Amino acid sequence: MEELNNYGDQHPLLLMLNQEQLINYGSGVADCSRCGEEVSAPCFCCAEHYRFYLHKVCAEAPLELNHPFHHDHPLLLMQNAPYSSAGD
Repeated sequence: MEELNNYGDQHPLLLMLNQEQLINYGSGVADCSRCGEEVSAPCFCCAEHYRFYLHKVCAEAPLELNHPFHHDHPLLLMQNAPYSSAGD
């Protein structure tokens, strides 16, 4: 199994190449910890934390990117909003 050590989690992530590996690892239905959608193989799961999963494409996506409509600053992917949307 391939490992990835690149995401915000400090533990190694194991690549699950097919649904059988994912089921054997103990996952029923799990959501991606990055986009929130249901995961299916291929995906990564944390070797040490149960229920931490990432789609392969989500794990490999950059956390920062430059976009032509935002010349002055990069766009950052954040796990949580930096402010409350509750109208405080």
